[in-house]
Amino acid sequence: FPSHDKPDKTIDALYAFTDCEISISPNSCIIQNDRPIFMGVNEILKICTQNTLALLKKELEIRKSELEEDYFFASLEKIFILEEMYIPFKEYDNKPDLFAYLDKCFEPHKKLLFREIVESDFERLTQIPMIRITRFDSFAADEKMRKLNEQIAEIKHHLSTLVEFAIEYFKNLKKKYGKG
Repeated sequence: FPSHDKPDKTIDALYAFTDCEISISPNSCIIQNDRPIFMGVNEILKICTQNTLALLKKELEIRKSELEEDYFFASLEKIFILEEMYIPFKEYDNKPDLFAYLDKCFEPHKKLLFREIVESDFERLTQIPMIRITRFDSFAADEKMRKLNEQIAEIKHHLSTLVEFAIEYFKNLKKKYGKG
């Protein structure tokens, strides 16, 4: 029996030839590009962090694009109604002529828009219900556009400070789902 005055030898003797003697690799095996790869926790965290940043960036870009489209159409609608472009609609019996008329009417305003007006935009404008046109509130439209502009600016800021945004995103996840 091992001596009590030599604890290191005693511990070694207890672990000898048991499952406790088996060495364990701290590396994990992951599948990357359809191949198994062994890597440490730090490398896995780096890859996961880069993937998360890429996903958050993509989500922000999608949201920015949606907000810009909303702002664009709100601008078109405001110009369409305030300039009363809908009044001579009866004079046009087909869509190509009507859309050509609208394109001509929007010509002086095109430099204010962030993208070209396409046929689907004209289609959407011609389907605005008359009740919405008659109840149009320019102040409310301006307020909506101001809020959209603020949201776009906020998203642009998040895109320019993506790492800080990701940190806040994770903190908010913890606040939102952390209990329990």
